[in-house]
Amino acid sequence: MRAHVLTRGWRRQDDYTFFPALPEDRWWERYGAYADFDYPLLLVEADGVSWRAYLGGITTSREDVTGTPIRLSLVLAGDCGQGRESDWAARLVEEHVHVQGRGQGQDLGDEVGAAAEKGALGALDRVFDEAAVATLFAGSPEPGAGADDLIDTAIRGHGGTAVRGHTDPADSRSPVGHSPAPSPPTPTGSWVAGIGGTEARCAFVGHAGALLAGTVTGRALVLNSLHDPDALPRPAPGEHLVVLADAPEERFGGTPVAIGGKASGRPPAAPVDSRLVWAALAAGAAVVLLRCARRRRRRRNAPAHRNR
Repeated sequence: MRAHVLTRGWRRQDDYTFFPALPEDRWWERYGAYADFDYPLLLVEADGVSWRAYLGGITTSREDVTGTPIRLSLVLAGDCGQGRESDWAARLVEEHVHVQGRGQGQDLGDEVGAAAEKGALGALDRVFDEAAVATLFAGSPEPGAGADDLIDTAIRGHGGTAVRGHTDPADSRSPVGHSPAPSPPTPTGSWVAGIGGTEARCAFVGHAGALLAGTVTGRALVLNSLHDPDALPRPAPGEHLVVLADAPEERFGGTPVAIGGKASGRPPAAPVDSRLVWAALAAGAAVVLLRCARRRRRRRNAPAHRNR
């Protein structure tokens, strides 16, 4: 598995930086029309052979010199199939989705917060502590202290096996005499729902797990700047796309709804540079003026030709 970590340090000069380096392919930026990368979001893509994921805006226990909470983002890529790294990625997805769906920070106040603290997200936070991040910013860390080493430590220390998709951490406890609630049926096809619905979150986690395992192709997206149901990304032909909108519940209900419309595998259009637009207009105007000037010269010269 290949991993890149984006975070910052305590000092002002230690601003948000990718470790061990900036990824060559910044593929997640194609979702800029649907996502604010300063806040939590999740993108998973898989073609049945390999997968890639972006987990953005993960809350940490660290603060910078101004007291502002520090976040951490992960760019991961690996081969589809069962294995320690895919299981860890699936666990991260599961915890990330349920934490976002049930609230963050002091609003958690229940088993969701405890589950995240003890699970993969908690291990990640403990590994990337203030001292470890300061070492990364100092440059040339000693063996075992690089970003890849820290990720490997987090994988080994997350303290659990990934649940392949049908359990909310708040409902995963099994006291004596209590049977867990039956899992809701997973919707088929491409669909969208609000992140607040437990059924939708569980179905999303199940689909993401299948993507990582290589049993299905497509995408699983948690988008934090999707406010209009008509502005959804569209599935490519044959693709299974599921979307959770981290948006007001009145816009997206908790029950999955099929994504309709014409299929399109194209990413959102890149923003147009206004300077290029004005340059094109100026060039067009110059051509029109030049043609008009030529016509006027021809008209002035025409009588002289006839009188010769």
